[in-house]
Amino acid sequence: MQNPREREDHHIASKRDERSFWTMVGLAAQNAFNDKAAQFFLIPLAAWLVIQSGAGGGGNMKYILGALIVAPFILLSPLAGWLSDRFSKTWVLRAGMVLQLVVLVMITFSVFLQNLSIGIFGFFLLAVQSTLLSPAKKGLVKEMVGSERLGFASGVLEMASVLAICVGQIVSGFWFDSRLAVSQDGWDAALTPLMIITVMAIPAVLFSWSLKYYPSPSSRPFKAKILWEHVGQLGDLFKDRRLKWAGLGVSFFWFFGGFINLAAVQLAEELTGGGQGFGSEMAWFLAAASGGIVLGGVIGSLSCRRNIELGLVPIGCLLTFLGCVLMAMSPLDSIWLKIWMIFTGAGAAIFLVPLNAHFQDVCDPNKRGRILAGLNLLDCLAGAGAVAFQLLLSKLGVSMAGQFLSMAALCLIVTGFSTKLLPQHFIRFTMLSVLRIFYRQKVLHAERMPESGGVLLVPNHVTYIDAFILTAASPRPIRFLMHDSYFEKDGILRHFVKLFDTVPISAHKAKEAIAIAAEAVAEGSVVCIFPEGQLTRSGAMNELKRGFEMIARKAKCPVMPVYMDGLWGSIFSYERGRMFKKIPYSVPYGVTVAWGEPILPRIASSVAVRKALHQLSSESIEMRDILVHPSRLLAKKFELLDGDKNAFTAMLDEVKAMNDGQQRALITNALQVAESPAFSKRGVIVVDSKDETALIFAIGLPLVHQVRVLLADEYTSVSHLEEWNLTFPVEAYIGGESLRLKVAKLHPNEGIFYHTGGLLDHDADVPCYPVGVLNGKVIALSTEHPNAVTTTNQFQAGWKEGSVGRLLPGFAYEDGDFEHLKISSIVFGVDGDNQVETRATMDVEGFLYL
Repeated sequence: MQNPREREDHHIASKRDERSFWTMVGLAAQNAFNDKAAQFFLIPLAAWLVIQSGAGGGGNMKYILGALIVAPFILLSPLAGWLSDRFSKTWVLRAGMVLQLVVLVMITFSVFLQNLSIGIFGFFLLAVQSTLLSPAKKGLVKEMVGSERLGFASGVLEMASVLAICVGQIVSGFWFDSRLAVSQDGWDAALTPLMIITVMAIPAVLFSWSLKYYPSPSSRPFKAKILWEHVGQLGDLFKDRRLKWAGLGVSFFWFFGGFINLAAVQLAEELTGGGQGFGSEMAWFLAAASGGIVLGGVIGSLSCRRNIELGLVPIGCLLTFLGCVLMAMSPLDSIWLKIWMIFTGAGAAIFLVPLNAHFQDVCDPNKRGRILAGLNLLDCLAGAGAVAFQLLLSKLGVSMAGQFLSMAALCLIVTGFSTKLLPQHFIRFTMLSVLRIFYRQKVLHAERMPESGGVLLVPNHVTYIDAFILTAASPRPIRFLMHDSYFEKDGILRHFVKLFDTVPISAHKAKEAIAIAAEAVAEGSVVCIFPEGQLTRSGAMNELKRGFEMIARKAKCPVMPVYMDGLWGSIFSYERGRMFKKIPYSVPYGVTVAWGEPILPRIASSVAVRKALHQLSSESIEMRDILVHPSRLLAKKFELLDGDKNAFTAMLDEVKAMNDGQQRALITNALQVAESPAFSKRGVIVVDSKDETALIFAIGLPLVHQVRVLLADEYTSVSHLEEWNLTFPVEAYIGGESLRLKVAKLHPNEGIFYHTGGLLDHDADVPCYPVGVLNGKVIALSTEHPNAVTTTNQFQAGWKEGSVGRLLPGFAYEDGDFEHLKISSIVFGVDGDNQVETRATMDVEGFLYL
């Protein structure tokens, strides 16, 4: 039987759950709006009454009201937590809606009677209602949506509430001022709006009855000692290191929020003297801070839509620090003060969203009410601290610029501390954010990743940033295997590999390495091993070493193939025969990460994984942006360098007359060919116009790889070929035996012949390498052996005797009858029949023998 935490972690939201969640978001927003609107009608009303009494300014009323807001949270948090745990959170929410309606009626009646004392008591009761409602509201989120969507859902709920609070504060200020300007009576200015707000609370009561019923996880009876359980609840929170620091971070946000609210009131007082225009000026400042908080909340929620990104915490706090400094440098009546207040609010919300989600995610559901009540207490102690902090600075005569600088100093301390606590998350998020600027990622089948338990990832290996690409696409944290020599080196690299929890293995002690890796997987981690053991220098997969098989069987964990498509050509790949020292073809660079089905350890072999990776490559290549509208690509103007122009025009017309599916098949095959190092961008190639692959090389390859084409036919002479060689830097010839015999008569040059008939003659003056052709499509390609770029590079074959080359990426295959393979790709068919069976075999390095 699952415990509550396991049930929530694996909970899949039903349509009823989703409707209840969005209903709760609406109720929380409406409750927050009514709450703050009513309270912020009383604040300018109190300021107006002080002015009418002749005292001048706003006095200390803002601090008294600020203290009344936080007092219930400090006094009643234990009771709120007990109610949330003991009774159904659904019923607690319903009761909260009813209580708010009753209190709003009281406040409205007090204004009608012109009795501020009753109104202030109602002000206090609204804070009581918020106190009792908060643990139930937050505690329901995970029960409704589960763990996977918790980060996004928490952000939505939090920001909806914050937005409603902000709108309530802002609307009340403008509304009060506009009515005061007409009636010159503060009581009259507040009465009608409060009546409207009270009526608006009625639908919330009715809608609360549509919420799904969620049972209580606890049956604990009420005891008087519950009322002073503050220390115990904080103790529960502080026992868990993760809850402690997350809770302190959340409370710092509310400290900052309390400070900004009071600062907005003080700024309005200094600019208006607390009289006419006070409400509007306060509303403008609150609108700026609130708008920033909403903007930051949206950014934070979107950033956490797949994972809870704790790396946002120090970034958000740093932005808040910068905003406070910039506010301190701005004149009080300057628009720049409000602009920087927007910036500051955004930073604070970015800081809050991941902390809030993380806190709820790690919170034990059996104690969630108590712990969330403890968090509320901590938040309110922070709010009380903000009131005391701002009051102290005000009494000391510190200017607003000095107050903003004081807050900036606190933010800088929190930034440094959060960076120290979360270095891995901070560096990971920062690096992945930069990565996403240069690499536009698509992710296929991420849902195939098991939600828990050990998993061994086995991806293809194309670039030095593959680990970051995988990390950015993974729904779970990944630990990478790395040679222990990196842990022994001095400098940044040593600290970096330790920081990211990499698994050290020995390059010379195979058994020990397998045991260490298996232990890491058995602990429940997602561990990644690159089974090729090296980066590809040919664009195709190398032999998959079998060490992963032993790791999986020893750890008794599933093996998950992962394919990264589109990275060949990146500056971090060996494309163009070198690393780094090249200009990117495009920014951002399109990449697709496809997650395969987990394979049971007993059947996870290098053969099975290779097949799975090729299947994923076939799915991934179809996701290339260039294939969405092939006709648009064909509309681009490109010309033949020289040769049979009539044949070229005829081929181009033939391609343009194809339907979308046929054009997509042609371009896909050209993309597959471009994954080989045989042809460089803007390189010059000679193509036999009569060859069955001519459309691929003469039309498709120029479109996707910008090669320039010289089109030969049966009338192209040797002298003509020599003339082309003198005029253009020809790097390759593509065709059959007729063209090869002519090329063989040329003086030695730098070109290479790619023989579509499958001939290999690597010792010829013009080396000849075979091309694998099936049904007029290029499925394999041999090349020169790639050069070793460094002394540690292992040998990689570009060709083998009897083989037509490695099977190109984007083709899937499975075994057919004896010595037959079934090769599939969209290049073979556009009506669903995209598989061709042929007599062929494949070796462990992926070389195809037709």
